[in-house]
Amino acid sequence: MHLRLCLTCGQVGCCDDSKNKHATAHFHSTGHPVIESLEPGENWSWCYVDEILFASEIAEADTPAYESENVMRDYTQAPNGASNDRPLLARQPLPLVGDTSVSGRSNGMFKSICQRVRRCDKKNFEPTLELAVEIAREGREGRRIGTLFTFGDADAVLARSRPLILDPLTGHTKEARQIRDANLRGTIKELAQLDGAFVVSDQGIVVSACRYLDAMASDVALPFGMASRHLAGASISQVTDAVAIVVSESSMVRVFDDGKLVGEIIPELWLMDHYNVQLAAPYQEEVVGDLAVLTAKA
Repeated sequence: MHLRLCLTCGQVGCCDDSKNKHATAHFHSTGHPVIESLEPGENWSWCYVDEILFASEIAEADTPAYESENVMRDYTQAPNGASNDRPLLARQPLPLVGDTSVSGRSNGMFKSICQRVRRCDKKNFEPTLELAVEIAREGREGRRIGTLFTFGDADAVLARSRPLILDPLTGHTKEARQIRDANLRGTIKELAQLDGAFVVSDQGIVVSACRYLDAMASDVALPFGMASRHLAGASISQVTDAVAIVVSESSMVRVFDDGKLVGEIIPELWLMDHYNVQLAAPYQEEVVGDLAVLTAKA
């Protein structure tokens, strides 16, 4: 029984030699067409729709310098259902903070959102936003998850919230709770599966996790379809000076400031038709790799 990786959502299932044929069952339930073998030494992919088997190796010379080893590949974009001459990159990793290898820019992919919020310390706000996007893209253990970050005015957010469980970050040093620390970012991705919000200070310190936000501003108006997590984020951004970043289980990332939705980030452009953009016109759109960043116009 071998493992197969869905190249659309990252779900891992077993092959057709298994009792339940999870990989094929996943295709029938979702319509996600292409799987890739996860077995060592096997470099092939299979399209259920066209019933085509093709190699999935990418020549080293064709691989961008910033591509990670486990980058997913997009085989679904060939016109008229034909197979591609060679695989296309579908998931390019986000540029690192300060990285200038992409479009010659340094940490500027969220510049338009940064211009719309009251608290935009590029050193700490953008890494927080990037982490939210990574959680939206990757999910956890094969499923999408939702979570919430607040950035800035941490004391006021703590005063208007309470712990849902014993805080797993209590007792750790400030250096270990720095949002730019790679170890902490991995820890937060695991903790994001739990309920509650992460509270990040202006200095980029994650001061608390798993917080229930008590603030519910009665005059906050949200587009239809947004659930309680978005209401909590919008409300806390209105009654404090914090910026709220909400990751929804539909893989959208939304940014709230002063009680208003100011930006949306769609992590997978080629799945854009599956998402419902809630940001009201007029807005501007910026495309960075496989991200679409929508920002409300002032």
